[in-house]
Amino acid sequence: MSFPAPSFNEPDDDPTQVEYIETRVKTALHHTPLPYSPHPFYYSLNLYRGCRHGCPYCFARYTHWFLGFQNAFDFQRKIQVKVNVLEVLDRELSNPKRAKAWVTLGAATDPYQPAEKKYQLARGAFRIFAKHAWPVVFSTKSDLVLRDLDLLKEVVERSNGGVAMTLTTLDPALQKFLEPHAVSIGRRLEALRRLRAAGIPCGIHLMPVIPFVTDDDASLEAMVRTAKEIDVDYFFHNVLRLRGRVVKGYYLSVLKARDRVLYEKTLRLYGNRPHPDEAYRANLRERLEGFKRKWKLKNRWKAELKGEQLAFFDRV
Repeated sequence: MSFPAPSFNEPDDDPTQVEYIETRVKTALHHTPLPYSPHPFYYSLNLYRGCRHGCPYCFARYTHWFLGFQNAFDFQRKIQVKVNVLEVLDRELSNPKRAKAWVTLGAATDPYQPAEKKYQLARGAFRIFAKHAWPVVFSTKSDLVLRDLDLLKEVVERSNGGVAMTLTTLDPALQKFLEPHAVSIGRRLEALRRLRAAGIPCGIHLMPVIPFVTDDDASLEAMVRTAKEIDVDYFFHNVLRLRGRVVKGYYLSVLKARDRVLYEKTLRLYGNRPHPDEAYRANLRERLEGFKRKWKLKNRWKAELKGEQLAFFDRV
């Protein structure tokens, strides 16, 4: 199957342009294997396809193109809603033969994007996870998660669960470029504080660290310091991954329009690879580990788990 080349140059300034497309699915949970292993390690569940946040760096943007959408903007403007996914999820979790492994919710889309206000699929999913005492972990860029504190507490009490806020920057002006339709940084940090106060294991996902944009020492240390001040249970990072011509083409087109110098530096850093070379990644890890030692920031929650239940965080 072949698709036309994606377009990267339509404006997207009007949030009323979003369209919700209701679809039906046959399966809800999908196995996510360990690298180099055919055996499933944990499950992923996406309630929506596409995401309204509009982050130019989003690794999942290619999924809409693969489904046949012809414009790179369609990922953030044409949101597919899996209207029967809760019914399917309940049926799948009722199967006594299914291994009770961790579910990561929204691996390719934010479960608390604006569509959730209307469809409430995340709330319904947590009700089902609580019913079946199933462990779940997820990240979001929205404080709408606070609406469902009652069900999150029930999931944690009956099984286990964790909530991470995804943050790329603490600079409100830069956020407008990186996450044009996501809620403010302040609202996300306040949501973390309230999750922490409610006893929900919570963390910060510094994902992605963006070369030449958010990877300076001051920005990295400020994020670690914020994590320590809120006293989150875990903190993980990864670096910007530009996979395929849709993701790479879209991000580079946006960056080029903003800053030609950074665009050219990014081209040189990535070359034909989806990520920077190992020297860059090792330096980033070393600097972040140094800041975590300085601020005495440790991943308490992961340390309490047995085996490799949450080791997938090390690979995101």
